Amino acid sequence: MFLNNGLTFCLAALTAAAPAPQTANEVATRIVAVSKSKPELLSAAVSQADPDLLRVALTHADPDLLEVALTKAKANLLGIALTRGVKANLLRAALTEARPDTLETALTAADPALLTLALTEAVPELLGVALKEADIKLLGTALTRGVKPELLATALTQSRPDTLATALTVAKPNLLYVALTQAKAELLKVALQEAETAILGVALTASRPDLLAIALQDATPTNLKVALTSA
Repeated sequence: MFLNNGLTFCLAALTAAAPAPQTANEVATRIVAVSKSKPELLSAAVSQADPDLLRVALTHADPDLLEVALTKAKANLLGIALTRGVKANLLRAALTEARPDTLETALTAADPALLTLALTEAVPELLGVALKEADIKLLGTALTRGVKPELLATALTQSRPDTLATALTVAKPNLLYVALTQAKAELLKVALQEAETAILGVALTASRPDLLAIALQDATPTNLKVALTSA
């Protein structure tokens, strides 16, 4: 009786300690990592990644997007994306909600400091919108050196999803760059929270750059809202 009880206890303990079986996605991500990666990118991932973030990537990533990250990225930007301080939910959003071309743009064209900002400060829903909806030229503009971090942070935390999508799909690149380099943060927030998307689209496609800069620097918040909404 004692032996039977002891055997039962041991089996129960081993069962409790045994790891859960891998999901189909976890198997698929590991196959991508060990069979499709560029050696230098796999090296960057396994040598620089925060273990918790590597776990997120290998558990939740869309395998096709993980393949983009491990074959197309710049090694330094891939390292940044997996570095301690990056929020797990934002990394998960990037590796599940992006399009392949927008993820490649983020991991090849971004200024390192701006990529860090996007993966540490963005609202997950808005990061998802940016990576699902953006024109890749406009996404590249938004992540380009010279963009003010506080203005990118405003766009990724204070926008409505539809105004952010409008800015990243219809704007002229030079006008988007004006908005993200010359605006007052308070006024950019007003534009992205209050504007009607049709009027915002006009402002970001038909404006003269110097006049757009004046509007986003000198307007009162109330008057900017008036300019960006219909009666």
